[in-house]
Amino acid sequence: MDNIRIKNIFAAVFEKKVLDPLLKILDKNEVKFWGTEGTVKYLKSKGFSAESVVSGFDFDGRVKTIDRNTFVRILADRSKKRHLEELSKIGVEPIDLVVVDLYKPDAKNFPESMDIGGQALIRAAIKNYKNVALAFDVETIKELVEYLKANQGQTLLVFRKAQAQKAAKFIAERTKLEADLF
Repeated sequence: MDNIRIKNIFAAVFEKKVLDPLLKILDKNEVKFWGTEGTVKYLKSKGFSAESVVSGFDFDGRVKTIDRNTFVRILADRSKKRHLEELSKIGVEPIDLVVVDLYKPDAKNFPESMDIGGQALIRAAIKNYKNVALAFDVETIKELVEYLKANQGQTLLVFRKAQAQKAAKFIAERTKLEADLF
């Protein structure tokens, strides 16, 4: 599927204001967000429909975004009828866009300060770039906003692949940084 209209978005960001440029171009009546409690609260304060994926005890923030339904929605291959049927059975649609910014690891509190869920979300979107757009920092969010403006709220495969390639490099650099903190 080459063109994907952005309507189902997963967002989990440490710095909430990084979402503001994106929020300015989205139609509040056409998109819905899922994310972590803090991000969802921020999105709701801006008038968007948003639902938290955090349920119950999250082990002091260790498993906020580790949610099976979130990952199946990100990893569903839209070209496979069975994937879409399985999503339908649980009453959800695929995620069109993942927006995540990772918090910085703290050398004094490492490995406790590792961002596990955010990296897993980015990796899931990389794996399924043919079906999911991705933005993971201020620069890629800016690129996403410009792209969506120019393409009437849709992403094309060429854009999704380019963002995934940048994200893969980012994750590799992040992994090296974390390895060096040990």
